[in-house]
Order: sequence, then C-alpha cells, then structure tokens
Amino acid sequence: MKSLKFEDFFHERLNAFRNEHREEDGTFFFRGFGPAQNAEILSCPEALPPRGIGNPDGTLNLPALGEKRKEAAEGLLSGKGFRVGVYEQLLAALSAEPELLGRCGRVAVVDNNLFSSYYPAAIPADDAERLYRYFQGEDAAPSAGLAVFLDYYGDAFSPDEKHLFTAPLDRCSDEGLKVLPFFAEDQVSPSGGEEPEEEVSVSGGEYIVQKADLLAGKLPGKTVFQLDVHADPGKYQFPVFAGILRAVGLPYSFHAACGFNRAERGSGGRFEPLLRKHWGEGASFRRLKFYRAPDTSRETEELSQGDVIAQIVAQCDAAFSGRPFRDVFITAPTGAGKSLLFQLPALSIAQEHGAVTIVITPLIALMKDQVAQLEEERGVACATFINSTLTFEEREKRLLQIRSGEKSILYLAPELLVSTPLETVTGGRPVGLFVVDEAHIVTSWGKDFRADYWYLGDFLLGLRRKGKRFPVLCLTATAVYGGDEDVVNETVGSLFLRDPLLFLGSVRRENIRFDIRRADLKEIGDGVERYKIKKAAEAVKSYVESGEKALVYCPFVTQVDDIYMALEESVRRKVRKYYGTLEKQSRDEAQNSFRSGGCRVMICTKAFGMGVDVKDISGVYHYAPTGSLADYVQEIGRAARDPALRGCAAADCLPTDGRYVRTLYGVSEMKQYQLREMLRKIDDLRRRKMRRSLFLSPDAFAYLFGGRELENRAKNGLLLLAKDLQARYGYPVLTVRPRAMLMRGFLNVPNKAAAGFEKEYGGAVRRLEDGTKRVLPSRNRRLESDTIVVNSGKIYGVDMPAVWEQHFQDISFSQFNHRFFAGELFTSPTGEIFSPRIRVRAFYSFPFQETLDRLERYCTALSGIFRRFKTGGKPFSAAAFKKELAAAFGEDFDRLEFSNLLLETFVADFSRNVGFRSNRDRIKFVAARKSPAGEMEYRVLNTGYISMPEYMEQLARQCPPDDDGVFQAFIPIGRNGRRSERLRLFALLELLGLASCQMEGGQNMEIFVRVNDPGKAAFLAEEKYTNRVLTEIRRRHRSAQEIMMGFLLGGFSSDERWDIIEDYFLGRGDDVRRKLGLPDGEEPSPRQES
Repeated sequence: MKSLKFEDFFHERLNAFRNEHREEDGTFFFRGFGPAQNAEILSCPEALPPRGIGNPDGTLNLPALGEKRKEAAEGLLSGKGFRVGVYEQLLAALSAEPELLGRCGRVAVVDNNLFSSYYPAAIPADDAERLYRYFQGEDAAPSAGLAVFLDYYGDAFSPDEKHLFTAPLDRCSDEGLKVLPFFAEDQVSPSGGEEPEEEVSVSGGEYIVQKADLLAGKLPGKTVFQLDVHADPGKYQFPVFAGILRAVGLPYSFHAACGFNRAERGSGGRFEPLLRKHWGEGASFRRLKFYRAPDTSRETEELSQGDVIAQIVAQCDAAFSGRPFRDVFITAPTGAGKSLLFQLPALSIAQEHGAVTIVITPLIALMKDQVAQLEEERGVACATFINSTLTFEEREKRLLQIRSGEKSILYLAPELLVSTPLETVTGGRPVGLFVVDEAHIVTSWGKDFRADYWYLGDFLLGLRRKGKRFPVLCLTATAVYGGDEDVVNETVGSLFLRDPLLFLGSVRRENIRFDIRRADLKEIGDGVERYKIKKAAEAVKSYVESGEKALVYCPFVTQVDDIYMALEESVRRKVRKYYGTLEKQSRDEAQNSFRSGGCRVMICTKAFGMGVDVKDISGVYHYAPTGSLADYVQEIGRAARDPALRGCAAADCLPTDGRYVRTLYGVSEMKQYQLREMLRKIDDLRRRKMRRSLFLSPDAFAYLFGGRELENRAKNGLLLLAKDLQARYGYPVLTVRPRAMLMRGFLNVPNKAAAGFEKEYGGAVRRLEDGTKRVLPSRNRRLESDTIVVNSGKIYGVDMPAVWEQHFQDISFSQFNHRFFAGELFTSPTGEIFSPRIRVRAFYSFPFQETLDRLERYCTALSGIFRRFKTGGKPFSAAAFKKELAAAFGEDFDRLEFSNLLLETFVADFSRNVGFRSNRDRIKFVAARKSPAGEMEYRVLNTGYISMPEYMEQLARQCPPDDDGVFQAFIPIGRNGRRSERLRLFALLELLGLASCQMEGGQNMEIFVRVNDPGKAAFLAEEKYTNRVLTEIRRRHRSAQEIMMGFLLGGFSSDERWDIIEDYFLGRGDDVRRKLGLPDGEEPSPRQES
C-alpha cells in the first residue's frame, strides 16, 4: 500500500470531483473543510467570486466576505457552467439576496463527511476562540467585531480547550439543496477478543481531535480504535475516517467492545473493609442478577455489588490518571441497594483522590433522608446537600465545607446545578464522579416531568468540553432497553454518555404474584366510580384485618380522599393518605407512621414512591393505572423488598380504566399550537428588541399555559423547541438555559420611605423611570375630566440575589422570594405597603385605534357566542365552542387553534369563588366540570358576557402606546392567586393576535434564550411548524396506554405476566403487543397533532 500525505490525497480527490462534474451547469459549495483545503478550493479556475476572502494562512476572512456579499450574490446569479466555492460564500450571498436560490440555477453542497454538523474552525484561531466563548456565555450582545461571524455559524465547541469546531448555519434542509459526500467510506469490520491497552474510543474527544489533526495534515499516532459492539460506527463517521486512513496508506484496527456487565469477578473484595466500617461488621455485598446479553436473551448472570463498585471506581481512577474512561449506566429493581453502588465509590475516591462526588436527585426529601442515613446509621460525616430550603448562611457554610474538603459527597437538585458554575460549588476541587439518580426522568415525559433533568446533558457536555474529566454514573429502577420505547439509549444520548458500561438488572420478581381481577361493565349497576371506590375500600379493609402492610395507588388526589372517606372508622384508624399537595407535616407524619407500623395501609398517588425504603410491604393495590407499564412495575416493586416475603400486586380492572392514564398524560401535555406560538413570540421579541439574547419570564407565556405550574410548563415548551431544532439541524437554533434564582424584581416603594430604602439597600437597588399611568375616562366630560392613575410611590429595580445575600441571610431564598411578592419583606415607618410590580411591554400588532376596534369586534362576537349558549340552557363542549368561534369570526381569523385557551379565559375558579351570583370577577362567567363520561363540559352561569366587550375595550384604552409604539408600565401582580386586570387583558390580546407582550419581574425564575440562527427561527415561525419530539412523545403515550390496559385486562398467569414485563423492558415491543393481542403501533394522525 502506497503512503500518501493527506494534502496530496485531498488534491487528488478534489481533482477527481472536478473532472466528474465539469460538464454540469451548477455551483458546488464545499462545507466544513479546513484552511488548507479551502485555500485550494478558492484557487481553482472555476472558483466563484468574490476574490480576496482568504487570509495568508488559508483561514477565511469573513469580515471581508461580509463586505462583498452582494458581489457573491451577483456572481452566483450571473455565472454559468461548473463553478465551486466555499459554503460561507453561499451564506453571504443568501444574506444579500434571501430569494436567490430560485433564480440562480442548480446549487449543491459538497459536505466534509468526515464530520457531522460541527467542523474544524476555518477562521482565525482568535476569532474562533471568541466565538466559542460567546456561545458558552450569556452576553446580551456579541462583542465588537464578533457579530459578523454569527451570520455564518450557529455554535462552536472545543473538546479539549485547544481544538475549535464551528457549526455552519443550515441553508440546505429547508431549501431542498442536495448534499454530496466528499470522501468515500471504507467497509468497517470490527474484531472481537481482548481489548488492547492503547485504544482510541470512537465516541470520545480524542477521536474528534484526531480527525481535525488529519484535516490539518497530521496523521494519527494511535491507530487502534474501539467502539461498543452495539453502537453504529457510521454515527461517528468512522467508515469515512477508515477510508481516508486506507487511502493514505496507514493501517488501522477497529475493536468492538462489549458494554454489558464489564466487571471482574472478585474485584470488589478490596472494598469490603470500607463496607464493614460504615455498614457494620456483618455487612456483605449482595449478589444481583443482570441480563447477560439483553439483545438476544433473557438469560441472567449474578454479579456482586462489590464487583460493580470496583468497575465504577476503576473508571474514576482512569479519569484521574489521564487514561480513557467510560461512563456507567445501571438499572436494578426497587430494593436492590442502588444507593450503595455510588455511596461506596464516593467514599473511596474521596479518600484516594480528595475528589467530590456530585449526586443529582429529584426530591428534596430524598436527599435529606440519604444524608441523614449516612450520618446517623453509617457514621459518614462527609455528605451534605444543597437545595432551595437552605438559608443563605446554611448554604454558604456547606459550600465552604465542600471547598475545604470537609464534605465530599454533595446531593444537589438539578435546577441548582444547571444554573450554577461548577467552580462556585467545588471551589476548584476535582469532581471524581457525577451521579444521576432516577436517571429515567431525563427522557420521561408525563405529569411529573422535570425539565431541569433534560437540561443536564447540555450542562455535562459543557463541562467536558472545558476539559473536566469524570465518569457519569446513571442509576434507575425502571428503564426500557431497546425497541420503540428505548429509555436507556435515549438517556445515554441525551446525557452525551461516553461508551457507557451497561449493567441491566433483571426486572423479574419471583416473590411477587399478580391478582388482577376484571369486571364487565354490564355487571356494574351503580356507576363506574362508585364501583371502583367500593372495591378499593374493600381491599384496604382486607389488608387492615389481615395485618398486611400495603400501598393503594390512585391516579388522582380525589380518589385518595374518596377511598379514605369510604372506610369504616375502625379501619380508617390504621390508614393514612399521601399525595404531593398535602402539607409537608402531614406527609412526614403519614410516612413515619407507615414505616413504624402504626399505619398498615397507605392510600397514595405516585408521589409516594421514589426513594421510599420500607421493607415489610406485602401488598400493592392499584385503583387504576398511574402511568406506563414501567411505572406500574416500579410501584409493585415496593412490595416484598425483603426476599423472604411474598408480595401480591392486586387490582380490580375495568375496560374504561385507560381514561385515567389518558388524563394523567394530558394534564401537562403540550399542544403543537402552543409550541408554534412560543417560537413565534421568541422570534417576534428578537426582532422588536433587535438582539439575539433574551431573558424571558415564564409570565410571558402565561396566556398559553395559565397560572398552574407555569414555570415548569414554560421550561418544558422551550426545551421541546430547543431539542427538536437541535435534532433537525445539528446545532442549537435556540439555546435555552434555566436559572435557579429570580435575578431581578420590581418594587413600588412609598414616597416617604424611598430615601431610607435607597440608603439601606444601596447598590442592590436602582431607581427606575416610571411612565406608568392609567386613563380612566370620565362618565360626563362636560362636568369632569378624565382620571389619571399613577403608581403611588417610586419604582425600583431590585437585584434579588444581592439583597438576599446581604440583608436576609437568615431565611432561604424561597422564603425571601415568597415574602417579597407577598409585600411582607420590607416595612415602612408609616405602615405603607411596599408593593411588587411586574414590568410589561406591549407591542401592538396594528395601529392602536385599529387594535381597539378589532378587540371590540372580537369581544362582541364572543359575547354573542356565550349568549347563545346561555339561552340554550345546556352544557357545551370545547369542540362546540370552537365551531361557534369559527362561524362568528370568519375565515380571516387565524387564531382558531387557540379556542380552548380563549374559552378558559372566561372560566371561573371554584376554589376562589363561593358562587357565581356573588362573583365580582367581571370576565369569569363560565363554569367547567367533568361530565360522567370524563369529558370537560361548560355552562354559562351569569350574564357577565353582556358587559365584557365594553369592559375589555375600556381596559385597553387605558394602555396607549408611547412615541415608539410600545406600551410600557409597572403593573401590580395581583393578590391571592388572581392576576391583575391588565395582565389578563394582555393575555386576551395575545390570544387574539392583537399584541405581543414581554413581562419581567414575576415570581417565576427567568430563562435565558438565545436565537443562534435568526433566519431559521423566522422561517419556522412563519411556517406550520410541527415539533417532532412532541409527536414522538404522543406516540409513546398512546402506545403506553394500550400496553398498560392490555396487560391489566388480559387473562395471564403470574409467570406469563413476568414474561411480558421482561419482553417490555428488553425492548421487544412487537412480542409484547402480540402477546397482548394489540395491533402494530401506528403513526399519529394530523388531527391528533393539532
């Protein structure tokens, strides 16, 4: 095999490409090549103008290209025949002439397929470094001279803080341009056997650097490559890399590594002294069952906890020594001792390396319990936790203990971690292990989804790109491996894990049997709900009388209360209730009573479960399914945690029980139109503010989601947008980063107290100009003038963290936040109230008078709709309202998809209204309730709709725009959960498409959003955008409902049920559906995607 320099190989390949396409009439733009290759491309006789866009070292001079972008567009429009250029020339031409692709003949892109999306930087190193720092930060605007590069690249990263990669903007996918691969692929045949000592992981940063060095003419020193046997080499462009190595005459070998159960038997013995020191002299490692080859078999093998721990520590040691290391993913059933699998490694690496272990866990109570258990039962003094319940003094004390080395195991909530610089937490100490507990939450989507878990991947990737070396250990009891519902590999991808070692624990529990009874609806005479409550109460009574300890799971709180109230008094004394909204003291008392045995039965929602360690539960009864089959298995797995016990999973099922799961998923499920509107609003605010970086309050989306769980739902929506656009285009069209603290607030300070307020709080507060005013029109202009209402004091911007840290160290930030918005934080000598404000900027879609006219016309039409429903005297559905809306507003009304939200605008909250006749809320005149069939139905119960149009028009008149066409004001937030009148007005204006509003200073934490590709965002905002991630989530939800109901209603033995469960968790979805008698899964219909 002849040896060849890479530059000679590229020269030959380029000439071959030119000869192959020379007779074609079209322009070929080369994307993602290095300076040397770009210089050669631009020196070709067929090169497209403009000239002089390269620096002497071959890097691209983008400022010069920006100045000549019109010349680039003209050259593309005027020339004919075969021509070549670099991709940046195409981007420059499109920025000058956005519509030119339809007028310039054939255009194709020649891709450097050695890479995907991110390519070695082709611009000067200093510029690439500045670009990288910009994308890592949260600057409101790019620094001088950097903005020109943002017209070409949507992101930048570095795997080692030396080599820099950029992601060019995508102008191929939506434009329909053909993309041609430049390099040929080699046939890759991995070898098995023993792993070599000096291999390069194909999924790691060293491999990416080798590819970049190859492009720069430097051949790799190591040519032994390794990838997990189940991974696709094509995902990492290894066949292309191998083809180049073969072409230049450099031999290589490719090793396929097995990722399952990689633990050396007996290696855990060295950790037994540490185990006995803290877990007792009689302690020993348990043996756990793991699937040997889950892709092909249910066969299991036993491994000691110690052997698994030894493998985890080995990866930590490799990371510290600079050797290649791998992440670890472990699934083990409830009660398998997962906590030990990270606690013992954490103690070991703290002793050996002085390193910190960070443990991410979803529940505050769980982290408190684990730290208390380590301290009180294990004698471990080096563990601590930080969460929002700590005062400033407590938090600072614990951070100091971490930094000094006194504490080395730190439990954190995900929202605190992703919004806090790591150095702030560790003080420069090395992180030896990063643990993600309950890792299935990273990609699960349902009622209790935590958006901050999904942000973890970007956070971890950012740390590793900065050169941080530590393995990530993921632990969960329930995660499907493979198939359409694959949670394991999806989590691996979402967290950017490196060739993880997989330990997939057996889900089969031979000591748990099933007693699932099915009833025919025809046999139920007194109503479905009544029947369900009766059967559940009978089950509770049976548990109490037999002395069994049992859990009774319900989908909703109402069922918990109904079952409890249906019990006889003698039974009720042995029963407790538990759900998330119960007061904390009541939850703690219930949990303690259940642990101690005073309570025999816990009636609960799924809020009682995660992290619960009660070993003597023998029964688990389900009123109805609370989620997927994975949720169900985790819940029944709380029975018989003591292997000597026998457990039973019981239920009384009806064919209609699937509606509970549908409702659970639907409670927080996004709609496509909501995501479209979020994207439209982001693009609108970017254009109006003329900057890419925005700090958005969730209140800006209140009109889409209402007040319940607004912050979490806004985060979820932004996350769905960011994830979908990243997957579509290969780079972050939107960067989304949540914050753990409310950074700024606004306060109306009484005039007499203003001077003292400024003196006391100094630089943490700033006086703001306030043009807020309301014009209340006179009822009789001949006798009296209009009334002008202004804020009663002076408006101040408040640096919330600074005020908390400097003046309220004795309370937690969550307490500080609550008292600030309740008006209880500051006191005035005169007793006047310091009132919080929210800053509103409203951008009207039309001239103000036209906006008023349209508002009056729309509200009058709405009033007519409600009048007809009132006259009809019968309940109506959301579908009926939408039909009436379409008829009344006509074809020109393009906001019909917001009909449900428009209807909810007028629905009263029973929790704050005694009755509709005494209801003083002038726009809340509709009642909502569930029908016996489980569907929402509505009824107009008073005549508030008559005055509503005039009332809303009067409110709008009080909000005229300023000279810049913007209404700006500091508005009271409202009290007791009720939003102020004008905030509700702006919500209605947004729903009707009459305004776009920005809000700052509400009670919810701000979210940083940067539009990295304004052109792409604007294009999608104008299209009928459909979020593919949401489409897939919906498909999975439907599949989960079908499987869950098929499992419950099928007449299977216990062994058959465990076989189905194993098939489900091993990703054999087709086998599961066949056994359950279900049809193959189908794609969602357009109707379901609205």
